Amino acid sequence: MSRLTDWTFRLRALLGRRSLESQVDKEFAFHVQMEAEKLQQQGWTAVAADAEARRRFGSETRERERARDAWGVGVGYDLLADGRHALRQMRRRPGFSALAIITLGLGIGATTALFAVVYGLLVRPLPFKTDGLSVFWSEHNWRGSEYDAVREGSLAFEHIAAYSMLAEPLRTGPTEASQLLQYVPATANIFDALGVKPILGRAFQTGDDRPGAESIVILSHGLWQQEFGGDENVVGRRVTIGGQQATIVGVMPRGFYFPTPEFRAWRPLRLDPADPVYAGSGWLALIGAARPDAGSADVNRELERITRLLGERFTYPVAWDKTRNAHVTPVHEYLLGSVRDPLLLLMGAVALLLLIACANAAALILARTTDRTGELSVRVALGASHPRIARQIVTESVALATIAAIAGAVIATIGFKTLVASLPVQQGFGSTISLGWQAFAIAFALALTVGLAVAIVPVRQVLGGRLDVRDRSEEGLRRGTRRVHAGLIVAQVTLAVMLVSGASLLIRSVERIRAIDTGFNSQGVITFDLMREAGTVASGSGDQFYRSILERVEALPGVASAGFTNRLPVRDGGWQGPMTIEGKAEFAGAQRPNSLIRTATPNYLATLGIQVKAGRGFEETDRADGAQVILVSESFARRIWPGESPIGKRISFGGTLAPWRTIVGVVEETRMTSMLGEIPLTLYVPLSQFTTGSSSGAVLVVRATTDAASTIATVRGLVADMDKGVAVARAGTMDTVINTALAEPLQLRFFLGLFAALALLLGAIGVYGVVSYAVARRRAEFGIRMALGAAPSRVLGHVVRTGMLPVASGAVVGVVLSLGLSRLLRGFLYEVSPTDAPSLLAAATVVLLAGVIAASVPAWRAGSVSPVEALRSD
Repeated sequence: MSRLTDWTFRLRALLGRRSLESQVDKEFAFHVQMEAEKLQQQGWTAVAADAEARRRFGSETRERERARDAWGVGVGYDLLADGRHALRQMRRRPGFSALAIITLGLGIGATTALFAVVYGLLVRPLPFKTDGLSVFWSEHNWRGSEYDAVREGSLAFEHIAAYSMLAEPLRTGPTEASQLLQYVPATANIFDALGVKPILGRAFQTGDDRPGAESIVILSHGLWQQEFGGDENVVGRRVTIGGQQATIVGVMPRGFYFPTPEFRAWRPLRLDPADPVYAGSGWLALIGAARPDAGSADVNRELERITRLLGERFTYPVAWDKTRNAHVTPVHEYLLGSVRDPLLLLMGAVALLLLIACANAAALILARTTDRTGELSVRVALGASHPRIARQIVTESVALATIAAIAGAVIATIGFKTLVASLPVQQGFGSTISLGWQAFAIAFALALTVGLAVAIVPVRQVLGGRLDVRDRSEEGLRRGTRRVHAGLIVAQVTLAVMLVSGASLLIRSVERIRAIDTGFNSQGVITFDLMREAGTVASGSGDQFYRSILERVEALPGVASAGFTNRLPVRDGGWQGPMTIEGKAEFAGAQRPNSLIRTATPNYLATLGIQVKAGRGFEETDRADGAQVILVSESFARRIWPGESPIGKRISFGGTLAPWRTIVGVVEETRMTSMLGEIPLTLYVPLSQFTTGSSSGAVLVVRATTDAASTIATVRGLVADMDKGVAVARAGTMDTVINTALAEPLQLRFFLGLFAALALLLGAIGVYGVVSYAVARRRAEFGIRMALGAAPSRVLGHVVRTGMLPVASGAVVGVVLSLGLSRLLRGFLYEVSPTDAPSLLAAATVVLLAGVIAASVPAWRAGSVSPVEALRSD
């Protein structure tokens, strides 16, 4: 209790200083008065007695200081005084203060905002149990029959759950319009594996995922709030998902998601051995929760058991063999591993930018301290110790950095949403990131660290004993300052070259990617995802509905053509399987080739600008009751029928009862699932002849000359008028689809380019500040030299050469370090070497040009100095 009382009193002494000091003054006056009265009784006059009493007791100021020391707050009062003095110094030099605050504010703001992203994605725990939770290999390729086999008799895993990802129309009421709901169908033990329980209702129970069970759904907290207003009586209500009624049985906690925040509901995964999909299609991901006592050796033995069991029960083609390369991936790495490397790269870039800002601020503070050498020398002569002067400098530096941190926090707050939207953060993870107290704590921790760091050099000068009132020439201090300034400029330029070279490499890499031939023309193309409720009859069958949509869309003003497909190039994967090739025994059994399967209406290829290289495309006569036809990609034709035409050959897919389809055309090679990597084999089937999945959803592509926004609004209204049970989602341009496919390189290029530009700006400011300081200090010298006949151009050239020497040195060091660290960028580049000479040369040239420009302004001022004014001012 005594310690608490002591600290309470000290806090009161700091906050209520005037009240306590008033009490000290009153007590001091009382003792002086009593002493004066005593002297008067001894015969002293009133004036003489008062003077003698004050002489004996000393000054009020000394008594206040003694009281502060007794209270234990003397250091606190000194720091407050130093802080007030620091603020006065900033007001005296507003230009210097603003420059330093902006410099540090940019560095701290960028660091704070990016730290919030890194913390939200890589540090903050996921909203479910992650210890021992792993995703099995060959994700989204497991069949129901394989899952049931794998989960039998597991010794290392307490729970093995299966899940997938689907999207279907959702209607919360019979008169409500449909919206697209992305949800997770999962086995009944999914929430047991994740270790999470609903806040309302119940989780899945044993049997919910088996045939004949009631159709149910569990809502995310966000969906519950948005669509049901947070109604606590929502459990038991029925909604329509994909045309089927489902009963709401639970609501998950706030912030929970799995596997990503895009998915807003969970439904039981129905595994029916009587369903052909159960043993015929691979579409599931498996996730296992290890037993608490299971180690890595136990997990490895379990994987060996699983692969042995799979090999005994199933036969796999080589490309799909699950008995090879068996492994598990920790769920945190599986979900967020794709963003880890780019985020860490950007954090490294921001660290370099912050170091440049610190070097710049250190140079400015050192210059300011050197300018105050006379003032500080006088203070030393009056009794101030060197540590006391050093503390004042540190306080000024920390105060400056603290204000910069406040400015940085404002910058981070303003630009945070833009940062999150522009970073390579997909699948809705951006919604889980917030600028919390941790980010602001980092901002002020940075302020303290930066404030102490940038004060090191001037404090070292002070503690070195170089402040002497008898030596006012300051020449020794100036020489030391010039050397330190040169070192700081070398450091800034080195870091700037590293950032600019990284940005140059990414710019060249993105341009190489942009130059890739996609096989289609994206200009003027608008895309829509359409999803119908199963069993709707408002617009007839699936084929009839799509034909009706195309007729009405193609009749719109400005629309050149329109078509449907099941998967959009570059954006979508899925829908693939093994092919049976007629007359090709070498491609039978386990050697059957795997191919993407894409549907198309007659005008689809023309709408996207995909050319038919041989044969013909689809025609209106290619209907369900007509001859079964198919198109193949160029790579498909080259692999299966090298050196011969595939026209007239036959292919089958989808099982032993699937019909043979005759190849009628060869289609131009097109980027299908991504902009990079090998292009998979692809075949196209008429939409009217491909019934699997085509009745519920498809992608509409429209080539139009009208404004994209107006076309999107028109098509949305048109679809709603035709059938309210159809959900329209992901409406946008094909150019946006390509940019999304290139999100990571484009966004990394943007941010590294932004950081490089800031580095150039800060580096140029640093060069300008140092050269300006040198010119100001040598103003009289330049005046004398020109008075003696030196040409202004010679002075200008001398200043530029002197200023550029550390810049050139830093550029050389920066290029060498960039070569040494180039391997860190290797994974982010495409067809560009990390040691690409043009990029490094461009970086060094840009930095040198910035240095020349920064040094030329003060150099021009030096060349225009009037000798008379220079001597008079000195």
